[in-house]
Amino acid sequence: MLLAKIRLWLTILVLLGIAAGCSPASTGTEPAPSAESSAPTSAPISGPATILNPGFEEQDTGWISSGAENAVLIEESGYSSSFRLTHKASETFIVDTSQSISGLANDWYTLRAWVRSSGKNEVYLALKCGEQEKRVYAPATTPGYRWIQLVVSNQVTDGQCTISLHSFGTPDSWASFDDVELVPSQAALSILGADISSLNKSEDKGGIYKYSDGTQADALQILKDNGMNYARLRVWVDSADGFHNKAEILAMAVRLKSQGIKLLVDFHYSDDWADPGKQNKPAAWKDYDFEQLKQAVYDHTYDVCNSLAAQGTPADMVQVGNEINAGLLWPDGDYNHFDNMAALLKSGVQAVKDSSSSTRVMLHIAEGGDNEMARWWFDNITRRDVPFDVIGVSYYPFWHGSLAQLQANLNDLSVRYDKDVMVAEFAYAFTVLEGDSHSNIASRNMAVDGYLFTPQGQRLMMRDVMSIVRAVQNERGLGVFYWDATWTVVEGNGWNAQDSLSGNSWDNQALFDFNYQALPALAEYLNP
Repeated sequence: MLLAKIRLWLTILVLLGIAAGCSPASTGTEPAPSAESSAPTSAPISGPATILNPGFEEQDTGWISSGAENAVLIEESGYSSSFRLTHKASETFIVDTSQSISGLANDWYTLRAWVRSSGKNEVYLALKCGEQEKRVYAPATTPGYRWIQLVVSNQVTDGQCTISLHSFGTPDSWASFDDVELVPSQAALSILGADISSLNKSEDKGGIYKYSDGTQADALQILKDNGMNYARLRVWVDSADGFHNKAEILAMAVRLKSQGIKLLVDFHYSDDWADPGKQNKPAAWKDYDFEQLKQAVYDHTYDVCNSLAAQGTPADMVQVGNEINAGLLWPDGDYNHFDNMAALLKSGVQAVKDSSSSTRVMLHIAEGGDNEMARWWFDNITRRDVPFDVIGVSYYPFWHGSLAQLQANLNDLSVRYDKDVMVAEFAYAFTVLEGDSHSNIASRNMAVDGYLFTPQGQRLMMRDVMSIVRAVQNERGLGVFYWDATWTVVEGNGWNAQDSLSGNSWDNQALFDFNYQALPALAEYLNP
């Protein structure tokens, strides 16, 4: 039946006089089409490349499959149209479906495609240009079989590239692909960050850090050598333990600058942790009326930011508030008082810009997979004309929805508010064990399907969160910050700033293991 279709297709092409312009698809044994047969060669392509049958609406056009040819199917219900390509078989299989594109400009190109899978298989997109092949792997699972868009970029050097859609599946596993694009652009993360707010206190209390081979070194050097280019540091107003304050951040900023690492300042506007469940006023501000509170926000923010600028280490980015879904400085600025919340944020933003006009301002909320909540919050903020530059979300996979939900939210927020977006907090456990006597936040039953609480599971989750941000439309996904990468078990550096004996419930989510050695996930920063 397939042979008859191919013969019919060829006959039609010859009759139309265009047979030299394209070739029929094959399922394995025929040679790949020549570069000349895939795209015009009269001039380099400056816009999106011409891909034959990018949505798989035509059964036997454009694509060549190799490997388990019986695993290649065209099925109904594509991402945006009637059909999709599916790799599926009743036995273990390996299959690649590919297409060569020629006539490309010698520049960066990005391959985009929508993918979904059953899990329990290895699925990736590959873009080979010259001798160099770049890949992006599909997430281990997509709950509800939701589509995820993946992107991978490569640099063209000889006018041509080969697109490959790859599956290595166990019996009855499957992967589907649709809407393949090749566009002139480079999709890469510019921010490869980590929150290292715990580091100074850890070092002060005797904490040490090692490369993966066990060689002890300065933590910042280890992080930089593994690709980290941005650090996030929190600031409390009057911390009980004397850390997380202006003096600490000024000293850390000097260290960061010496390493060429950029700085994100995270204002909590509290004496302790501020998050969606608590936004307590600093003790010194407790009895302020609202006008005094606005002035206090301005003065505190300006003092820290201006001091950084004065010593030659201005903040590269500042977030005015931490996970402020429910507002800040309760009850005055909570979500029941959006006008007040907006006024407080405006005071903070003005202070940042007055101290350093080049510093970008981020507004940061939690629950990165919840688009309805995010729209509600940013609609209210933008309606009140709060100025900002970047949208940041927290994404903890065991709390904040699937990777597909994260992608949908980031894409929508970026387009809806015309802003760059990023994951400002993210972490995943590398073990179910506890490094001290304090119970872990991430316990055994919280692991996401397909990502075990192991060093490799942590690395896979890191890789896939980065892939989601990299795929944000129009290259507006800036990057990620891993939280809190350096918070290892060190006596005296626990959760409670008022109790030096308190334990660390985050030790199994650091990027250094219980022997203080760098974990494999850290190396993902080298793949921006």
